[in-house]
Amino acid sequence: MTSQTDPGLFDAGVREAHDWIAEVARETGLDERGSLTALRAVLRALRDETTARQNGHLAAEMPTLIRGLFFEGWDPGRPRTVDHDRAGFLHRVRVYAGDDPAFDVANATRGVFRVLERRMPGPMAQIARTLPRELRALWTPSIAEQTAERHQRLVAEERVAKQGALHAEAGHERGAPMAPHQNRDPGEQHRGGPLPNQM
Repeated sequence: MTSQTDPGLFDAGVREAHDWIAEVARETGLDERGSLTALRAVLRALRDETTARQNGHLAAEMPTLIRGLFFEGWDPGRPRTVDHDRAGFLHRVRVYAGDDPAFDVANATRGVFRVLERRMPGPMAQIARTLPRELRALWTPSIAEQTAERHQRLVAEERVAKQGALHAEAGHERGAPMAPHQNRDPGEQHRGGPLPNQM
């Protein structure tokens, strides 16, 4: 008995993997080849930092082709990396990426992390909590996210300022002094002569 495989399944997998690579390109400014290199290198360095169980959860969220990059050359029996620091992590990214002096390791790492966070927020959040603070610092928001956050903050500040101005204006109106003719004693209003009911 022969089985037929729908070629559309492969096409969908290729498109999804291409979407990931294109997103890395937008975050890092690299071309397609450089983005693929960055994605592969960061995934492998991250794989070295995490446990086999964490790797399984992370890989389950990946498209098939990206999962292949993640597990390529992986030895589950190899001890987990113990130098959990920023310099060691970036060095491993450099090794996996190849010796290209023009390759900005830190920029590539931050860009790939942002893509992974958006694509797999649950597993990445769990992994981030287990990493040292200096490694978590590589999880920085993208320029677009920073701009959106700054805009939201400015809108909130303007709203607070406007509410404060309205409250101040309302308080001024409540506590405003009365006009001179409203402050006078009835007798003073007719200082030139007797009150009307006294005539």
